Amino acid sequence: MERSVDRPLDPFAVLLTSLICAIWGGAFVAIKIGLWDLPPLGSAAMRFGLTAVVLLIWARITHVPLLYPQREMQVLLLLALVFFYLNLMVYVGTARTASGRATVFFYSQPVFLTMLAPFVLPNERLTARKGWGVGLAFLGLVLLFSTKINTGHSPTQLGDLLVLSGALASAVYNLIIKRAAGKIHPVALILWSSVVTGILLGVCSWEFERDASFLFSTRAIVSLLYLSLISAAFGFVAFAWLIQRYSATRVTTLVFLAPVFGIVFGWLLLHETLTPLQLLGVIGVCSGVYVVTSSREWSVRQSVASETLADTQIALPQ
Repeated sequence: MERSVDRPLDPFAVLLTSLICAIWGGAFVAIKIGLWDLPPLGSAAMRFGLTAVVLLIWARITHVPLLYPQREMQVLLLLALVFFYLNLMVYVGTARTASGRATVFFYSQPVFLTMLAPFVLPNERLTARKGWGVGLAFLGLVLLFSTKINTGHSPTQLGDLLVLSGALASAVYNLIIKRAAGKIHPVALILWSSVVTGILLGVCSWEFERDASFLFSTRAIVSLLYLSLISAAFGFVAFAWLIQRYSATRVTTLVFLAPVFGIVFGWLLLHETLTPLQLLGVIGVCSGVYVVTSSREWSVRQSVASETLADTQIALPQ
């Protein structure tokens, strides 16, 4: 397994992360379609159950290690519990507030990660450039969903706080993944998180959705396959790989693009309205993401110098 580094984003990393965000943006539409025929907790449980099966098959084919020493297994358990919590809070919180508010609060996760990273990751510094770039992207996100913040379900402080806690949990999850770089394979990270989350969400569905109807229509099956195989099995694993290899702050800031893609896909596929204010929000998000992810020449030189020094230290006899 490759050693962890904190290099600036190269064109490949930007393109891959943008592809993942496009996939996750499409996941918003897929979730909406799936919930027409399936209850939320039950569909989420099936989603992560199927994801776990696919990743288990992939791990066997590619000989990815799934069992680790006790300390790493404890990290995997912690990650799985955090992953379950953040997904539960998103589903429960969204049901208790307006969908627009839930989206804005959940995608505040890059803000949390940017603030927490300097205390957890020694190579991640909170610079003025990162700070105002993240702030600009978040302001664009607010503009993007400003027309939906007070529509739909009646917003409640409880629902807002639940979704916000899910965003904080997501930031913590990514920071733990970064700390586990070089020790645990990304496939193993997502596999164990999916196994535990699928089981626990299944228990919750059994307890709270006993009377709910499960209609396995064609659209529901397509939604589950998209969310399980493309959004989770590919998207989560690829994102974990990016977090481990590149700057966690820069990679996570690109997540702001996911709701932008969601808005675009909703406009294209569900004939939702795209207003001038939302277009202004798109510009704000993209501008903020560019500010954070674009690396100056000195940043590249600093990263290369750090990697060279680390390689030299590793080569020295202990």
